[in-house]
Amino acid sequence: MRIAFLSTSSIEDPSPRGRWLPVARELARMGHEPRLLLLHPTYEAVRSLTSGLTAEIDGVVCEHVAQMHVYGPPGQRRYFGGAELLKVAANATRALYARAVALKPDAIHVCKPQPMNGAAGWLAARRLGIPLFVDCDDYEAAANRTSAAWQRAGIRWWEDKLPARAKAITCNTRFLMARYRALGVPSHKIFYVPNGIAKVDGPAPREEISANTIAYVGAMSIQTHSVDVLLDAFALLRQNMPHAQLRMIGDGDDRPALQAQAARLGVADAVAWAGRVAPAQARALLARAACSVDPARDEPAMRGRSPLKIVESMSVGVPVVTSDVGDRREVLGDGAAGVLVAPGSPVALADGLRAVLTNAALREDLSRAALARAEKYRWDILANVWAQAYSITN
Repeated sequence: MRIAFLSTSSIEDPSPRGRWLPVARELARMGHEPRLLLLHPTYEAVRSLTSGLTAEIDGVVCEHVAQMHVYGPPGQRRYFGGAELLKVAANATRALYARAVALKPDAIHVCKPQPMNGAAGWLAARRLGIPLFVDCDDYEAAANRTSAAWQRAGIRWWEDKLPARAKAITCNTRFLMARYRALGVPSHKIFYVPNGIAKVDGPAPREEISANTIAYVGAMSIQTHSVDVLLDAFALLRQNMPHAQLRMIGDGDDRPALQAQAARLGVADAVAWAGRVAPAQARALLARAACSVDPARDEPAMRGRSPLKIVESMSVGVPVVTSDVGDRREVLGDGAAGVLVAPGSPVALADGLRAVLTNAALREDLSRAALARAEKYRWDILANVWAQAYSITN
């Protein structure tokens, strides 16, 4: 089956790189022919480059066809507004639609039910007379950084309405599955596919692990990742553990505000900001930490997330301390493979981190359980569930 994936992000962004590309790679191994159609953060700047917009990655063709709705990489983004945003969105929708129609696939899979790729995917599927599928991997209406009510309304409309018009949908959390059942999508058309990892390589050598280092891997975002709670917790932890270090891996629009917060809390000298690094380097940095951390508030946006950072941490045998929100308890085997704490609480998060950092036996137990648990979240296993959506008959 030839499948066109339509995304509003670049291949360098978390969801395409960490979810749709790995799925497409495994589908290709099954004999399907997937192609990722994406948007680029600096489209005009790279149009003239021979390899700037299209590349084959792990056997999957990834093709950028137009400008994203924001300009620039994470941490340096400029947000379009008003008429400029409408023009960019219209061009992107036309480009995704035209390329999807030209490819003549057997199916279209919309990656997040958003206005640009949603409209393009729905129209292209109708034009070609082929089935439409939708992947729901976030609750964007609650999480998206928008400046106008009409933008939020548009996102909410597509997020609520498009999945019901699809032949089947894939969801990465139980929260989203329940949400779409409540919106009228039949249960047999909803397939649960959490985020996963390519393979489990085993734990890092113990001599490379820094016993006082905590790693955070992900977006530097207050709204969607509660990194401000982490910094408050780290400041509390340092009161009793002055040698503790925090390594921040990733970038985002809130990085300057978070760096200012670290300075106000008096922990700036103990926080290392690695910035955005290649996936292999991020994995290496993560593997050298004593534990990782995934802070979260108990909010719809957080319940709708399947944190890739948790399964990545498990895959290298690094214990994770996370908030008990959404599917995190299930992913960690009811707490056997990580430490669950009360959501949104710096005190609870600091206590959880302290428990792991000060107890070597606990770290070893969690590490072994994490490696075993990670086997359930390999993409070569999860992709089999994803592929079942394409065989649905009604």
